Amino acid sequence: MDRAGLRIGVIGATGAVGVGVLEALSASALRIAQIVAVAGSRSLGTEVECAGESYPVIAEIPDLHGVDCLFLCAPVEASRESARVALRAGVPAIDLSGAMASAPEVPLQVADVTAAAVESPLVATPSGAALALTLALAPLAQRAGLLRVSGTLLGSAASAGMRGTDALLHESLALFNQQEPPEPEVFGRAVAFDCGPGAEDDAERERRTITELARTLGAEVAVHLTGLQVPTFLGLGCALTLETRDALSARDAEAVLAKAPGVDVWTDDATGPSLRAAAGRDRVLIGRVREDATRERGLALWLACDPVCLVATNAVKLAEARLRGR
Repeated sequence: MDRAGLRIGVIGATGAVGVGVLEALSASALRIAQIVAVAGSRSLGTEVECAGESYPVIAEIPDLHGVDCLFLCAPVEASRESARVALRAGVPAIDLSGAMASAPEVPLQVADVTAAAVESPLVATPSGAALALTLALAPLAQRAGLLRVSGTLLGSAASAGMRGTDALLHESLALFNQQEPPEPEVFGRAVAFDCGPGAEDDAERERRTITELARTLGAEVAVHLTGLQVPTFLGLGCALTLETRDALSARDAEAVLAKAPGVDVWTDDATGPSLRAAAGRDRVLIGRVREDATRERGLALWLACDPVCLVATNAVKLAEARLRGR
C-alpha cells in the first residue's frame, strides 16, 4: 500500500453497527490507510465510506496479514467465526455483536471506566443498554456505592438493526394507508403504534444486560430490568431508580454525573432528554435527577442514548488505546 496508516477490517460493514463504526473511525484520531469492508452477499457491488474515502464491499474475510484491527459487527454466529479467524491470524479484534460479551475469558471493556486490557487479542464492548447504564451508574457507584438498581428499558425498533427499522416503517405505512400490515417477522408481533413488554428476545436482552452490568460495574449490585418495545425508529431510554450505600442528594448526583466521561446532564428543559434528542450522539443524556422518597438513600433519573452510536464510539476508543502511536 502506498498510503501510510492503519489497515482496519470491519465485519458486517453495511449493517447499522458497522456503519456506526465507520462514522466513529472517520471522527477519530486514527490514521487510516485502508478499510477492509466485509458484508453479506447482498451487499456485493456496493461501497462504504470512511474519512472521505470509498471502499468496495467484499463477501469473504480475506487474508488478514497486515490488518491492524478487526471490528466484529456481523450477527452473532458470523462474528464468532470471524473472531476465531482473527485469533488464528494474530489480529486484535473488538466484538460489538454480543457474541463474546458473556464469555468470562474475554475482557468486557468500557473506555474510560473499566480497567484497561488493551493488550488482550480479543475484547468486547457491552451492548448499548449495558454500556449506557454503566456510564450512568459507575460514577455514582464510585462516589456513594450502589446497593440496588431497578429500571425500565424503552427500546426502539433499531434494537433489531436495519431489519427492525424497516419492519416498523412498513407496518406504519400500511396502517396509514388503511392496509393490512405485513406479517411480523422481526419482533414476533406488530410494533407500529403499539407498546408493550417484549417477546422472548427481549427477556434474553434483559438477562444479558444484567449479566454485562455485573461485569462492568465490578460490584455486587442487585439489578432488576424490564424491557419494553416502543414504536420509535432510533434510540434507547431508561427510567432508573437506585439506592446508594452512602447518602447522595440529587444535586450532588448531578454534579458527579456532569464530570463523568461519556455523560451529558440535560439542562435544556425540565422534561428531560428525548430519544430523538439523543440520536446521533455518542454520549448518554441524563435528566430528571431527583431524590426517591420511597426508599432510603434513593435516587431516580432518566437517560436517553443512541445505542448504536454509543457502542461504535466505545469500540473505536478501545482501538485507539490499542493502536496508539501506530
